[in-house]
Amino acid sequence: MRGGLQRLEAFRQIPTRQVKHMADQSMFSLFQLFLFPVFQTREEYKQHTGEEAPPWNPNQPVKNWFDPAARTTRSRTMLYDRVLLYDENGMAIPDADGRPQLDNLALLREIAAEVNMLPSEKLVDYGPGGRMAPIPVPLRELKPEEELFFTFGGAVAVRLKGAFKTDVNAFTVDDRTVLYKIAEKLGVA
Repeated sequence: MRGGLQRLEAFRQIPTRQVKHMADQSMFSLFQLFLFPVFQTREEYKQHTGEEAPPWNPNQPVKNWFDPAARTTRSRTMLYDRVLLYDENGMAIPDADGRPQLDNLALLREIAAEVNMLPSEKLVDYGPGGRMAPIPVPLRELKPEEELFFTFGGAVAVRLKGAFKTDVNAFTVDDRTVLYKIAEKLGVA
């Protein structure tokens, strides 16, 4: 048991995926809200935990994170207050205001305690689990000055409220020149 506690303590020291802030610190990656490290590969999982990832379960969705507390709790269910809500294709769902929607997540202790990562070898068909949206990573609570928003392509990021004004004319002189030439060609200049 002592070795398990040492591994758990070492796990807590694994930094979540580091992504550079923008120079003005007004927008940053969703990764910085994750409560647990996310592992991209089985090799990365082994490097950080010292354990082999459990075998791929083709009947369950992909899950690239685990909750170390689930390995020691007596509770049957782990509850998480904040995760992104995804559709069946893995795209974040907007709320009524057009921002990424949050939801609660309940997982059986056994599922919360383990990863379910795709096998290292490339397969033609990973089974039903490879076609399901992954289990979302629990998020920390947003600070009062933070908000989630959609970036290009539907990716979710975090920004400081009021950092981006919607009424600012963001076109440069070069942009206006190109637009004017287009308008001339269309005969609307």
